[in-house]
Amino acid sequence: MLKNYPFRMWFLSGVLVLLAASFQPAHAETFRVPLIGDAESGPFAYQYKLLRLALDHSGETHQIEFIDHVGTPASRIMELMDAGDSDVMFTGYSLAWEQKFAQVDFPLTRGILGHRIFATRGELSGALDHVRNVEELKHHCIGSGTDWPDTKILEANGFCVEKAAYQNLWQMLSHSRFDFFNRGAHEVYSEVKQAQEAGENVIVEEHILLVYPMDFFFYVRADDAVRHEILTTGLKNAYESGAFMRNFYSDIGIAKALRAANDDQRVVFRLENPFMSESTLHIAPDYWEMY
Repeated sequence: MLKNYPFRMWFLSGVLVLLAASFQPAHAETFRVPLIGDAESGPFAYQYKLLRLALDHSGETHQIEFIDHVGTPASRIMELMDAGDSDVMFTGYSLAWEQKFAQVDFPLTRGILGHRIFATRGELSGALDHVRNVEELKHHCIGSGTDWPDTKILEANGFCVEKAAYQNLWQMLSHSRFDFFNRGAHEVYSEVKQAQEAGENVIVEEHILLVYPMDFFFYVRADDAVRHEILTTGLKNAYESGAFMRNFYSDIGIAKALRAANDDQRVVFRLENPFMSESTLHIAPDYWEMY
């Protein structure tokens, strides 16, 4: 018995070390994030705030390192992330991104991104007041981003779509290249205000609301299980604590979108999104506001 004592002590010590290691807190990670505009007040301030919220509720202290990508198309940013340039990106859902990257299955605006309101020229105020069906709406051409998922959805539903980079679409609208610019209901009011301040003759169209299944999601590289788990856990914890919904309802753009979505004066046209996977369509209903 005594001969085996040192071996047993060594074995038990090893087991205790392994058990202790298994209960160590998760290692703090740095999240390299593409920066598109000002993180506090730019067009994607809501998404950056949600990223911080997720990390704050993940159970560990993680760091964010911004990488300047102002003016870089989303598709290019995703390519660069895949090559190791960054660690996490938010973008409008696409089946290609879901298949190529690890999607964090939490719709960031609870489906509000799929609620679309048009910007248009001042002289077209009231042009859609008597439109009562989608076929009548299709008589007009709609502006949309070259690589936006919305563009494919509109085309699949039979719309005329004029495509260009975002920064060019406002001028194209002003110069009558198309009649209506497809924007998120949470984006359109602030963007039209900025365009007006820049001298563009644009207004918010007040009659039509397009609705289709769509939202922003966080994506990480397919092999980055650690960051995927951190973001998933953080968003779930933020939702369960109420922090996610407090942030959601306090956002000015979201509040305006909800008012528009519930405006009885708007005619609602619901479109199919044939490019969304069944698994994404069936994310827990509690995480969707409406679509």
